Amino acid sequence: MGPVRASVLVVERSEETRGLVGRWLEEAGFDVMACPGPTGPDYRCVAGRGRPCPLVHGADAVVLDLWLESDMMVEGTSGIDLLGYYLGSGMPVLALTHGSEPVHLFCEEDLATLAGPLDRREVVETVRALLRGRRDRDGQAHGRSFL
Repeated sequence: MGPVRASVLVVERSEETRGLVGRWLEEAGFDVMACPGPTGPDYRCVAGRGRPCPLVHGADAVVLDLWLESDMMVEGTSGIDLLGYYLGSGMPVLALTHGSEPVHLFCEEDLATLAGPLDRREVVETVRALLRGRRDRDGQAHGRSFL
């Protein structure tokens, strides 16, 4: 049996950007799950309601845009709230920033940030580096060998 393909959860409000980043990652050999983040009417996701997110349990890493629909509406589960949730769940996270997010509050080795405009190579290589770092720390990422 060959290496297991790593799964990446892409959390992005823009369907176009979510599809583009997902396509880049799929073409690079990753399995991709997509989520728009919290949406109306209350702009709270499952994690914001104190329950485990079913998507994060199937993922090996997360690409998270820190400007979600809930941030635009200034209610519900914010991108920063989700960042804390994913990091607290042990997920390596690539946070897509827009300039004013307080990511400096998180001193995590499983966190990388990229500001737009997004570059295919930077996104793919950063996700690979996050997964390599996790594998190196956790001993083959919980017994799995990723592509």
